[in-house]
Amino acid sequence: MAYEEGEPWMDMTIDACEPPRRLAISNVGEHGSWHLELVLTESAGVTELRFTQHLAGTEGVGEVGPGWEYYLDALVAAREDRPMPDFDDYYPSMKEHYEAQR
Repeated sequence: MAYEEGEPWMDMTIDACEPPRRLAISNVGEHGSWHLELVLTESAGVTELRFTQHLAGTEGVGEVGPGWEYYLDALVAAREDRPMPDFDDYYPSMKEHYEAQR
């Protein structure tokens, strides 16, 4: 996590681990509550990753949403050996879109 104000690491608790299809992790700390879930499904030889952040409220969605878009696109770029995305293409341009979802 390269854009997190000098703190790229966060200890997480594994809440559920159901190999090879589901991982749920969480952290409650000074930056609020983070409850994340990753689910893999396969169909016709293609694996889909479904990423969910379970929110307790909507504060900060204008910053967090574009960040996850960036990191997930970076994952795809790494997987497909393509150039990494530019964070400036995500934030602040996507901030309004996420805030409108409240």
